[in-house]
Amino acid sequence: MRWINIYLVAVGDPKTCTWLKLAGIGEVYPIEEDLQDSCEVLSNIWLRKDISIILITPKIAERCHQRITEFMSEKTFPVIMELPTDLKKGKDPLTELIRQAVGIKLEL
Repeated sequence: MRWINIYLVAVGDPKTCTWLKLAGIGEVYPIEEDLQDSCEVLSNIWLRKDISIILITPKIAERCHQRITEFMSEKTFPVIMELPTDLKKGKDPLTELIRQAVGIKLEL
């Protein structure tokens, strides 16, 4: 049997990054509101060979849409996944995902 190492990295707003850090994501990059910073951080992560999955928030996805499209056309890995944060149903799906993963409800 061959083992595959999957290394996750997250880029997003500080609150989401805090939740993801608590959930066990080892490397997180909190970005405030700066478009240049978010796209630059994403570009630097994209070039790394040890990263398998890059988790991003919808705001980062929206800000860096052009760059992400270029990345995904170049190569398959790392995979860029947008975290679900749709709050229309009355509960926060990110909080729910973390609750399921960790087994307890945490509040900041």
